[in-house]
Amino acid sequence: MIMYQVCLVADENILKMVFDLRYRVFVTEQGIDPDTEYDQHDKSARHLVIHNGERALACCRIRLLDKNLAKIERVAVDRDHRKFGLGRKIMEYAAELLKTEQADRVVVHAQTSAAGFYASLGYTPQGDTFMEDGIEHIQMYLCL
Repeated sequence: MIMYQVCLVADENILKMVFDLRYRVFVTEQGIDPDTEYDQHDKSARHLVIHNGERALACCRIRLLDKNLAKIERVAVDRDHRKFGLGRKIMEYAAELLKTEQADRVVVHAQTSAAGFYASLGYTPQGDTFMEDGIEHIQMYLCL
């Protein structure tokens, strides 16, 4: 079994791999408008990636919303690498990183089709479902 490492994106070439993966997953597969997929938060957010040197296999971005609350967004796993635990690995890494930065809660806007995945990581839903980019979502929280 191949062991993949999660890393913080530190250069433009790796960031391009992340953006390419997000395009494949969110724009091509899910039909999200590319103008809403890439936003003003991409510059200030930190991006995490699992890659094989040629392309990103999984990614997410993290932002501190305030002193104690962080948000994990744009979680994507390459279609050919799903069901191998890469999504879990990157989410667990992100939570541990945020914990070291004194965040005590993390929020995600989970697509309802992925709510079970987030629940398996300890996230709990809060509030009603809502539409975001034409896809039904639910806000979910994790206490660190």
